[in-house]
Amino acid sequence: MQKLIWASLLAILAVIFVQGCSKSEEKIVMATAAEFPPFEYKEGNEFKGIDVEIAQEVAKILGKTLEIKDMEFDSVVSAVSSANVDFGASGLTINEARSKVVDFTTSYYNANQVVIIKNSDSELKAVGDNAAELIKAINKKNGIKIGVQTGTTGAFYAQGDKDWGFEGFKNAEVKGFVNGSLAVSALENGQIDIVIIDEAPARLISKNYANTEVLSAYLTEERYGIAVKKGNQELLDSINQALEKMRTEGVLDKIIKKYY
Repeated sequence: MQKLIWASLLAILAVIFVQGCSKSEEKIVMATAAEFPPFEYKEGNEFKGIDVEIAQEVAKILGKTLEIKDMEFDSVVSAVSSANVDFGASGLTINEARSKVVDFTTSYYNANQVVIIKNSDSELKAVGDNAAELIKAINKKNGIKIGVQTGTTGAFYAQGDKDWGFEGFKNAEVKGFVNGSLAVSALENGQIDIVIIDEAPARLISKNYANTEVLSAYLTEERYGIAVKKGNQELLDSINQALEKMRTEGVLDKIIKKYY
């Protein structure tokens, strides 16, 4: 009788274990830094944005439940490379330096770095859409204070980074902020002179600060991708197939246009 009871208990535990594994396998975990509208941000406790909706759709296609881990931008790539999450989607520019530690999917969005100024900055405003002249004008301002979001392409561009191929502004003081909104707030308050950040969030953030505007010149041209752990070809292929399905069916375009 005792053996029968033990056998029954073991059978129950086995079922619970299998069900637990099954539930775990149904989940897919995404790393993001939810302070980068319109790509990722929070309203209350709810995650929103282009990357969030793309990730939700990818998870749906893969038959998984999406779990989102919010962290500082600097930690997203390392979380992916160390397998603490399954993938990262956080307005990640595909470049050689990041591609050494993670694998990227095909690009789902083309982005550019732009400059936000105060409306009163007539000198930089006069440059128009000429990127070369804008760079010259910034370089001429000795001691110019440039605000950036820490860890982003804008930060590497302003500081200079050989892996990215950016020369940087040698005569500038670059100040890092946790997010773009704090950088633009500092600009409006006179703590910095300009902000360099991705075009999409730049235009959204600038609307909230009446004394600022986004210059039309593009400093860079970039492509965003979803990052997975280096060598995880199965997941990479699965996400690429999901993105292709979304492109073909017009879902990807619909998500992006929703936020513009």
